[in-house]
Amino acid sequence: MTPRPSFAHVVAAAWRLFRRDRELVLRIAGALVFLPAFAAQLLCDPIPALPAAPRDPVAMQAWMDAVVAWGQGNALFYLVADVIGVYGLATLAILLAAPSRPTVGEALREAGRRLVPFALLSLVVAVPVGLGLWLFVLPGLYAQARFAAATPALAAAPGEGIGGAITASLRRTRGRGLALTAAIVTLFLAQWLLAVPLLSADEWVRQPSNLNPPVLALIDAGLAAAATAFHLGVLMIGVVAYRSSKGI
Repeated sequence: MTPRPSFAHVVAAAWRLFRRDRELVLRIAGALVFLPAFAAQLLCDPIPALPAAPRDPVAMQAWMDAVVAWGQGNALFYLVADVIGVYGLATLAILLAAPSRPTVGEALREAGRRLVPFALLSLVVAVPVGLGLWLFVLPGLYAQARFAAATPALAAAPGEGIGGAITASLRRTRGRGLALTAAIVTLFLAQWLLAVPLLSADEWVRQPSNLNPPVLALIDAGLAAAATAFHLGVLMIGVVAYRSSKGI
């Protein structure tokens, strides 16, 4: 029986995969994942913070009204950034997981042609992951680990469809859930440790008395970079899990 992979095996395999193709990965991710997220950070107002008294129905109603107004003015930017980000990650998944080993141009065209299935898969996976994060964080990260191979599976076997990609991911990650979750928890914590102070700094710099556009751009670049690194890390882990039939 093949031994179950450890956290160290997962991280080492994902790091080797990244280092092997780092120039290509960073160029595509920089253009199609980082830049759209960075632009959205710069162009959009921050989402209204929860009221200090969440049990107060008047305060909560005022917050909901503020969120609706924020969505009307900003949601489109985030939607466009997310769609471009899905396109970028799909391109990378095709380059790293497709058995035909396509060129960059071929991968870009293939990802564009199949953008709708990749976007729908992203939405389907986001539901259990989001619910898990909302409930207790760890269930969401475990769901992220079990579904991490779905995008590579769809890239490698488009004929299987979204359902087949999800089934393949659950099958490929069976028995490896804890190791994969530990790797994704590490990514999540690293992103969180970087993002929390940057979010506080972003809020402070956006105040009229503290407004400093160059500093704000640097802060938002850091936030976009942290999010990009997390998405790339999850993709690398997913590719490793998908390509490993006998263990990582």
